[in-house]
Amino acid sequence: MHLRMSNSNYKLLFKATGLFGIVEALRIVLRIGVNKFASVFLGPSSYGVVGLVDNIIQLICALTSFGINFIGIREIAANKLSDKNKLNTTIKSIHIFIILTGALAAIISVIFSAYLSKLTFGTQKYTIWFILLSIYFVCNSFVQSKTILLEGLQDIRKLLTINIVCNIVNVTIIIGCYYMYNKTGIILSMILTSFINMLLFLRGTKKYDTSHVKIAKQELENNIKYFAKSGSLLALNSCIGLFGYFLIRIYLKSIDQGIVLSYYNVGNILMVSYVGIIFISINKFYFPKLSETIISKNQENINRLVNNQLEICFLLLIPAILFLYLFGTFCLQLLFSIKFVLVYKILIFGLLSIFVRGFNYILGYLILSNKNFKQYFYINSISDILNTFLTIILYKYFELYGIGLAFLVNYLLSAVYTFYYVNKKYNLKVENRIKKLLICTATIGLIIVTSYFKFTIVWFNTISSIFFILSIIYSTYKLDDYLLNKLLRNKIVLLLKKVN
Repeated sequence: MHLRMSNSNYKLLFKATGLFGIVEALRIVLRIGVNKFASVFLGPSSYGVVGLVDNIIQLICALTSFGINFIGIREIAANKLSDKNKLNTTIKSIHIFIILTGALAAIISVIFSAYLSKLTFGTQKYTIWFILLSIYFVCNSFVQSKTILLEGLQDIRKLLTINIVCNIVNVTIIIGCYYMYNKTGIILSMILTSFINMLLFLRGTKKYDTSHVKIAKQELENNIKYFAKSGSLLALNSCIGLFGYFLIRIYLKSIDQGIVLSYYNVGNILMVSYVGIIFISINKFYFPKLSETIISKNQENINRLVNNQLEICFLLLIPAILFLYLFGTFCLQLLFSIKFVLVYKILIFGLLSIFVRGFNYILGYLILSNKNFKQYFYINSISDILNTFLTIILYKYFELYGIGLAFLVNYLLSAVYTFYYVNKKYNLKVENRIKKLLICTATIGLIIVTSYFKFTIVWFNTISSIFFILSIIYSTYKLDDYLLNKLLRNKIVLLLKKVN
């Protein structure tokens, strides 16, 4: 009975994960072309600048956004079933707040343009580009507002359609800018893509237009104060994390003429962007769904949703991670160039850390959905600070291996405390089947890493292949059971009977 009751959760979670995963996969395929082009055309030393510019932009956005991504989605999802006037008021208040934060980001970009040019390119002659970057922040605020709207309302089809179009257009613009303007094309491409994205999102969300909605001045002020107050810790949290990554990039930039920085950037792309398809999907559906479920205050439903998401996450992660262990070197050559093969050293421990990150990600949203912003801030800030120190220190001792090891140690420490906290505070119970899956995953990871250092490459590939095949079979078996009511299994049995 319990399994049947939870199957609806599995189907909803997997459907959302699959749909958003397909879009992210498309984005990744398109980005493969961009990364290949950039890594070959710009070269390892210049390619690191892409990550540095992106880090600066993210830092400014985090500083000025006040965590509205999380708060906005949660508020819209929570008010989705309330009266229409209340929902429209919430949506318009969020939109106004986001436009204000975009304007603030633009002002910061203009004021510090000369310094940012010097910091990124080593000269102030690119100051004008950072002044023009203010356009990016304003346009991006419109995109952010409409994205939050669609995610909060769970209009998945519309969100996916717009994202697909944006991804195709963006890649075309980025490649063109890199080809014509080299390093300066990095910023130009961001400005142009943000403007096109704004037009596409504004056109695609016309039916949700709230310009006609009237809000009393006092109510609007109260809403803006609430967003700013609630999100101040989240904004500071994001800034600490991004500033930590910024310090790491500045430190690595001075090593081997920026080549190590490029390795670090590529390692992050593989671990965050490519494998992160699953995490992005979780963010798009699981977080709003959890926020909506928490309002009902049904502990059994909350626990079931969290456990189901944990299982779905690991059933998808295990084959994906083992695939990269097996074909990581090939992927680095295919996606970037042969010059980036050494990045595989980062992945040895870094890929293992993704399992732990998935666990932290899902449990962390339980804290966030309960509006416990202070505790969420403490956990993530300590983790971000620790990651900065661990990366720098462990790189000195273990070089590229140390970067991946820093991720693993940091996420493990965070996982222990996060689980302890949600277990005590929210009475979260991890079911036995999930515990067994976690133990099995940890064991496989330990064997894979040990075999890399202890055995020859032939034995390492053999062991990785065995686990990869077994993981595919197991994940398919479980997902067939939960999502297809054993349809795939029954067809295979029927086929075998016909053969015999």
